[in-house]
Amino acid sequence: MVTEGYIASTVEEKLKEKEFDQCFLVDIEIKGDKKLAVFIDSEKGVSFGICKKLSRFLEEWIEEGNLMAPNYMLEVSSPGVDRPLKFFKQYPKHLGRKMKVKTGDGLEIVGKLLSADPEKIVLEVVEEGKRDKKKYREIKNIEINFESIDTALVLISF
Repeated sequence: MVTEGYIASTVEEKLKEKEFDQCFLVDIEIKGDKKLAVFIDSEKGVSFGICKKLSRFLEEWIEEGNLMAPNYMLEVSSPGVDRPLKFFKQYPKHLGRKMKVKTGDGLEIVGKLLSADPEKIVLEVVEEGKRDKKKYREIKNIEINFESIDTALVLISF
């Protein structure tokens, strides 16, 4: 059976090619020898064409090496909004979007991503409520050290 490490090294090598400029591997999911999902991302987004090229390459590689069952399913895509961000490189393109961040010490913070650098992110958090029978609205900027982020999820609002 094919291992995640073997697939990762093959995908990462392929992503070094010019046509995959700025693409990077985010995650791999293997379910036995029947299903393989590969998630890639880029600072500028991932097009359908890029996913299709990588998928065709992987299909050929899998079939030549007889690495999976005959009726396997292959999925190559960018991570959806339901998948947490894993790498700093994913944050800048989400500037201005609402996020939910959970920290290692159990805090859950929801706010708009104002900035991101390799050391920290800054969320704009709006607090609303009542104090002394009067409504209040307070806007705070909260810095979160990158290494203390447990999960960060982009929230989509309609």
